[in-house]
Amino acid sequence: MFDQVLSALAPQQTATVLMKRLLFPGINLHARERYTRIPAKFGPEVGSGTRVLDAGCGNGMLSYQAWRRGAAVLGISIKQREIDGCRTMFNHREGISERSLRFENVNLYALSASDCQFDAIICTEVLEHIRDDRGVCQKFFELLEPGGCLHVTSPYAEHSYNREFRLDPDERGGHVRPGYTADTYRALLEPIGFTVEEVSGLGGPVRQAFNRRIKATQERFGAAAGLPLFCLALPFLWLDSRSPRVPFSLYVKARKPAVS
Repeated sequence: MFDQVLSALAPQQTATVLMKRLLFPGINLHARERYTRIPAKFGPEVGSGTRVLDAGCGNGMLSYQAWRRGAAVLGISIKQREIDGCRTMFNHREGISERSLRFENVNLYALSASDCQFDAIICTEVLEHIRDDRGVCQKFFELLEPGGCLHVTSPYAEHSYNREFRLDPDERGGHVRPGYTADTYRALLEPIGFTVEEVSGLGGPVRQAFNRRIKATQERFGAAAGLPLFCLALPFLWLDSRSPRVPFSLYVKARKPAVS
């Protein structure tokens, strides 16, 4: 959708590149919040000399944030279109070496702890699409070094929009569940061995009200039509709560215990 916006707004290649850099990571207001707030949660597990896996990297925004902190990052997605877009933007246009920021087409179900170990794993807005979330989180646990950290977000299951969202039980790309609560996150992660260190909300009512209208406008009139609403929303986002009572998504930091 982001690339469609840019293509509609900037038919010339050079203008498209300029607009992509200007609007990165896109006009989805929830994604933009994740881009700024989740890296603030990173500790020393994301820094110089560390290895980070971005599991479900999307447009690569959090892979890039981890790389900026000095980590060697592998971003993976099951969508080849996303991998191609990330390689084009970061490795080709920005000239970042694949030795430090690499993107590969990998299914999360195919992850193996024998491939590599990581100091941190990022997984944002992915688990709600996966039926075997416990199996994938078990793989995350095995892939992490002792003391390593998992940074994960998914929709908050009690938000009205997520409760009413049409589910995709056949795992064809949609949500297989409405999301998670703090309790269901703990029920998922703690039996595996993770220690949940933080649970916090993302996305308050002002952000969601604008974002929902941006998406509806794009669906009706085309991707570029959402840009005026996006620009209109920006001055109002400061009104949104940093700790919303009913957040749109929940962030969790969970740690694999260090070897004593």
